[in-house]
Amino acid sequence: MSIEAINVVVAAEKAAEKVRGDALAEARGIVSDAEAAGKDKVLKAVKSAESQVQDLCREAENQGKEIAAKTASKVKDECLSLEKKAEEKMDKAVAIIMERVVSGQ
Repeated sequence: MSIEAINVVVAAEKAAEKVRGDALAEARGIVSDAEAAGKDKVLKAVKSAESQVQDLCREAENQGKEIAAKTASKVKDECLSLEKKAEEKMDKAVAIIMERVVSGQ
């Protein structure tokens, strides 16, 4: 083989090595960018999930408060109704007791 042919082969090998090195560096960059983008997406998904959990907890708490308020109102109305019925019967009960006390003397 002539020197010129050897120089052509060496130059081709150097060019191929440079292309290989450049491709390897580009591949590493792509992998690094993909990893960073993946981490960013995971962080965003976690933040979104945490926000959704907070919203659901707030909603559940508000619903619980609303149900508790309705229940308390219903119980209060029932108590007032019972008190009213008791007051209505109080005069009759007092009259019966007074009659027994008076007639018992």
